[in-house]
Amino acid sequence: MPYNALMIAAAIICIISLVGTIIVGLNPFEKNYAKRTTRRMVNLTSIYIVTFVPAFILTFYLFIVR
Repeated sequence: MPYNALMIAAAIICIISLVGTIIVGLNPFEKNYAKRTTRRMVNLTSIYIVTFVPAFILTFYLFIVR
């Protein structure tokens, strides 16, 4: 499988996981979830920013610059 196809597949999986995390964060099944929702969303958002921003920059570099 070509390298570009693997990069696209990984990006699609990451986007699906991001959307799934946001959906779970907004519509929880636990009764006491709302008490700590803000803290959890901040943690998840920071994790995604730390991982997606460098991944996006590297992907852009590999597809456009190279």
